Amino acid sequence: MRHHRFRLGHRLAAVLLAVTAAVIPPVAARSSDQTPSVSPAPQATPAQLMAALERAWTAGDTNAIASLCDSATVRIALKPGAPPAAAPTLNAVAFLIHDQLDLVVSRQFRVVRLDTNEKKGTAKAWASWHGTWGGGKGARDIEVVLAARATADGAWLLTEIRAND
Repeated sequence: MRHHRFRLGHRLAAVLLAVTAAVIPPVAARSSDQTPSVSPAPQATPAQLMAALERAWTAGDTNAIASLCDSATVRIALKPGAPPAAAPTLNAVAFLIHDQLDLVVSRQFRVVRLDTNEKKGTAKAWASWHGTWGGGKGARDIEVVLAARATADGAWLLTEIRAND
């Protein structure tokens, strides 16, 4: 009788394994679902663009920050003093932003000045970024300079995000 229970246990385990494998997708499929593609989210005005950037930065949402960028022209330098880097896609922009923000605990990000040139379809903004940097640098207030441009349909996207020391 014991022998029979042992076989039943093996069969039950095999059935459970088969059902689990059928229901739970492979790890590779799940990981690609967790990193969705970033879609552009241009804003109607430069002020709306900067407000959306403040919300995304405060939330630490690198995909939302990237969605506000023009991947064809954006240059990013979030490490003060580092040269700006370009990224060919919005996903690459999100990765670059995440990579550079990863070592900072952001406390506050606020746009303090916005200048627009409607004729040229450009805008420039200055933001105050307060955070705690790793590597012994501690709490710092950094100025972030932002540039934006109007798209062909009149919406606005970021073309530069640069932290100054």
